[in-house]
Amino acid sequence: MAERVLDIHALSPLLWRDGRPFAGAEGSETTARSLPLPLPSTIAGFVRTQIGRKQGAKWEDHSFLQNLHNIQICSPLLARSCEIVLPAPRDTVVYKAGEEAKVMRLKPKELTSGAGCNLPEGLQPLEVTADFKPESGYSLWGQANMTNWLLGKAVIPEKIEPLLLDTRVHVAMDSEKGKGKDGQLYSVAYRTLETLQDGRHHQWSIRARVSLPDWAGLESVGLLGGESRPAAIALKDGLSQHWFDCPNEIKTAFDGLRVGDLVRLVLATPALFEQGWRPGWLDKCGEQHLPRGLGKVKLKLVSAAIGRREAVSGWNLRGNQPKAVRWMVPAGSVYFFKILEGNPSDLLESWLRPVSDLEQDRKDGFGLALWGVC
Repeated sequence: MAERVLDIHALSPLLWRDGRPFAGAEGSETTARSLPLPLPSTIAGFVRTQIGRKQGAKWEDHSFLQNLHNIQICSPLLARSCEIVLPAPRDTVVYKAGEEAKVMRLKPKELTSGAGCNLPEGLQPLEVTADFKPESGYSLWGQANMTNWLLGKAVIPEKIEPLLLDTRVHVAMDSEKGKGKDGQLYSVAYRTLETLQDGRHHQWSIRARVSLPDWAGLESVGLLGGESRPAAIALKDGLSQHWFDCPNEIKTAFDGLRVGDLVRLVLATPALFEQGWRPGWLDKCGEQHLPRGLGKVKLKLVSAAIGRREAVSGWNLRGNQPKAVRWMVPAGSVYFFKILEGNPSDLLESWLRPVSDLEQDRKDGFGLALWGVC
């Protein structure tokens, strides 16, 4: 089974629904809003559909569907030209000092005697060293800045504009009369895989790393996201030049770590954990079927910088019913761990690999991990 990198290009503006109801009372206006990026399960479903179509599969064939579900897909990551662009880590705050941008690093702080907080028992708060208003526009970071940040170096990130929104107004149609319904307007805010920065348009794509079985091929054009919008998919030659492999500097830094040192886990995609915001594998060191490398190293959670929970749902085609809502830890969230046992370098086996608790969630790409030192 060979690993390949896929490049997904939008052939029209795309819609990745945010889960809010898209319906209203008679005569009311409604709006469908697109997420900044598709969920991992959206890209996993798209890629598996393209594989299934290439094989001429009958979708009622349960065994073939199960084979598709077993294909490991690590995605979605944004790519601008040849560079992977990642969600900003939440242990950083960018602010203005005069006309210059400055960055504050949030670190765990041990409570002094007599001090307390409302965090779960044993967790340390993150220390804020200044009072200021955070600057917007730094939600995406390039590979070089992310690498330096994970190494503990000072970083002034580039201001990267998010994907553009393309809002269109439509009218609801009466299927029997073949004409528009009076007063029933609605709008859809699509995402275009491009940005406008400094007067220049930049084209983007979505990257996925897929473990392709020997029998699998891919249809080159398919329908992605809400309203079945067209997108093209291409296999890239080579892995490292089209993916963000673990940098040698981070490997060297982890070789120098010892028991008692702190490490950081940054989520490059949203994660799903059985205990909500807290990874369930923390209590299962040494067990089988854990995310790569995490069964070899015993960690203690020290602190965390986590965004507001996000919902994931969908439609179950086999059962013809909606899926139950589940809550994700958002991309960019950061966990601080103390090393209790094992070789810290083993953690790098899960570099940009999924670290969600359940195996199927990992196969769908939830919780791609980046590791750094403190």
